[in-house]
Amino acid sequence: MSESRLFNFYGTLTLVLVVIVLKGSNGEGQTSLFSNVLKKYIEETSASILNVSQSQNQLADTNSLMALGDQNLGQGGGQNDIDPSTVQESSFLAYNPASTDYIDIGFKRNQIVEYTVQTGDLLSFIASDYGVSTNSIIWANNLNDADSIKPGQILRIPPVSGVIHKIKSGDSINSLAKKYGVPEDKILSFNGVSEGDGLEIGEEIIVPDGKINGSSSVVATTAKRFSYLPDLGNYFLIPAVGFNWGRIHGRNGVDVANSCGTSIYASAEGSAVTVDDTGWNGGFGKFIKLIHSNGTETIYAHASKLLITAGQTVSKGQLIALMGTTGRSTGCHLHFEVHGAKNPLVK
Repeated sequence: MSESRLFNFYGTLTLVLVVIVLKGSNGEGQTSLFSNVLKKYIEETSASILNVSQSQNQLADTNSLMALGDQNLGQGGGQNDIDPSTVQESSFLAYNPASTDYIDIGFKRNQIVEYTVQTGDLLSFIASDYGVSTNSIIWANNLNDADSIKPGQILRIPPVSGVIHKIKSGDSINSLAKKYGVPEDKILSFNGVSEGDGLEIGEEIIVPDGKINGSSSVVATTAKRFSYLPDLGNYFLIPAVGFNWGRIHGRNGVDVANSCGTSIYASAEGSAVTVDDTGWNGGFGKFIKLIHSNGTETIYAHASKLLITAGQTVSKGQLIALMGTTGRSTGCHLHFEVHGAKNPLVK
């Protein structure tokens, strides 16, 4: 046995004997000063070991999350080009989706939602994405025509083609059916109302297929919004790695959460019509809007840094921005929208 081991052995033995002697010299049930000091030392040492263990576990979680950025994105390559100045350590586990004025997670069949008009939007394109007629949006927002929209304007979008009617004194299901030219049972069924139920003044009711002032007929769409959009297969690349919420909100948008500074790639080849790194932008914060040769559009919102300029042509998989939490956002993530086709992030 080496000298150091002998020293440790006899030192430990001596300490045990001292404890026994001191313990025996005290009255029954009493605790010696030495015992208190020893107990405190053991507790503090244990707490210290526990804290070190927890810190190591947290570091492992962080390293695991950061490793997501090194996954292969196909044409975008496998690098995670993070600008250290944009990384927020507190946001590594910030997986909360954005809370915005254009969010409506889990569409209800009779739910009216709001959409903030973006630069370059056409009312017909908005209506097509939401699966309603252009007239339905015009009527719901008292617009003069389809050209009466502007960036930043908030539009109310009805759940189906038809009319949103606010109940006034004297209104009944029968009178609404006659006014908007639809069967009573269609209004009752869609709104979950029974015949004979009273209507509360000021409440809003949906009149599916309804039309105003002899306007042309509208085509009702009762399918889940965006579900009818064409599936373009591999046309769109997944734009970022991270936790995919997989839930549609906004205008066919899905959130992907990861640490601030995570790379964001162009989902398809296109031209940047909007690259805005200042302002609120309807809750989008710093965002990019690309238009693609097949007529579709993609939006990349809440970025911390934009890496391209307006008018620039980008290739599929090109690095265009870094993930952030600008605008109305509760954590570092990408809000990714596809207009005119299915979103590849939908689970």
